[in-house]
Amino acid sequence: MPEARKKLGLILPSSNTTVEPDFHRVLPEHVSLHASRIWVVDVTHDDLEAMNSEAEMAARYVGTAQVDAIAYACTSGSFIGGPGYDQELLAHISAEAGGVPAVGTSPAMVEALRAVGIQRISVVTPYTDEINEGLTTFLSAHGFDVLSMAGQQIVPNVEIGAQSPETIIAFAKANLNPTADGLFLSCTNWRALEVAEQLERETGKPVVTSNQATLWAALRALGVAASVDGYGRLLRLPANV
Repeated sequence: MPEARKKLGLILPSSNTTVEPDFHRVLPEHVSLHASRIWVVDVTHDDLEAMNSEAEMAARYVGTAQVDAIAYACTSGSFIGGPGYDQELLAHISAEAGGVPAVGTSPAMVEALRAVGIQRISVVTPYTDEINEGLTTFLSAHGFDVLSMAGQQIVPNVEIGAQSPETIIAFAKANLNPTADGLFLSCTNWRALEVAEQLERETGKPVVTSNQATLWAALRALGVAASVDGYGRLLRLPANV
């Protein structure tokens, strides 16, 4: 008997061109995706705060599809307000979407790093130093040791989405601290999910990416026990980890 269809709601930045292709790569056939976009063009502190002012409305809209869970897919948007802001944001999103479970990239990142055993982290991002400072603060507040943090200094979000997987691999390897337990590749608009498996193979270290972590959390929220090959060890972990 075929599995009953699950519906996943998705909130993503308006200029993001990577989240939906990545989710369609990984989600099982019986999970359908229903997206709502919130306005952002540049990845700056002020623009991310303005974007989040639309998150509750987006959740209300996608909630009318009677989704089973909802994912807020933006790393910087969910850590920009500091530790605790992510949980407040998700509580509002859940309430506006009808009380369904809500997951977000930053809290998913924290759980994913712990699940694959990364404590001492090497981080690479497409962000500016200003945004990276917030990410360092967020990770440190959750008990991680950030050994290195390197950003490409890109502001326009469409330019982040235009970075090739090959460029991301080269940047990650050039900025890996060899004493780190593993790597975190931040940003849901970076095509990092596509390179996670290769980076793990070439560095011998676990790799977590923003979309990988968000997908892993979303599947858990839906109660879907899916083990997915080809996108890093995190997505091969059992659903009850």
